[in-house]
Amino acid sequence: MVMSYVLFIYALVAASGEEVVFAGALLGIGLGLVPAVFAVAAFVTQRENSFLSTLGASALWLFFALLIGLGNLPTGLVAGYGAGGVVAFKLGPRHTRGARAVAVTVTAAYTLVLQRILPEVGLFAGAPLPFLAIAIADIYRERFGE
Repeated sequence: MVMSYVLFIYALVAASGEEVVFAGALLGIGLGLVPAVFAVAAFVTQRENSFLSTLGASALWLFFALLIGLGNLPTGLVAGYGAGGVVAFKLGPRHTRGARAVAVTVTAAYTLVLQRILPEVGLFAGAPLPFLAIAIADIYRERFGE
């Protein structure tokens, strides 16, 4: 996920520069890695119907990354990867999609605020945060129950 995220950010920076750089190739590689990210998440957690969850996660990623990413690309990527992760990861007995969605929403808002305060830190802090937020939401639900 981090590699795909960084390729998207690098393509954005390369496209905004004065030199002619093949940002489209980087964007294509980053886009090609998106389904792979969710496929790995689904297969590693042994989710039933891994293929369908990968398709659903990729569709959610596309929706949120485009919708929010038009205003702020890093925040859109965080929201997209988080929304896809909510679907791709297997639900445990105490895990809920609602808790995961709240964690992803808070993470996307945190990334947006961090970009306003410290732009360089906020730009790259979003790479590991979506899946980490989902893991923290699951741990919270396991420890504190309902």
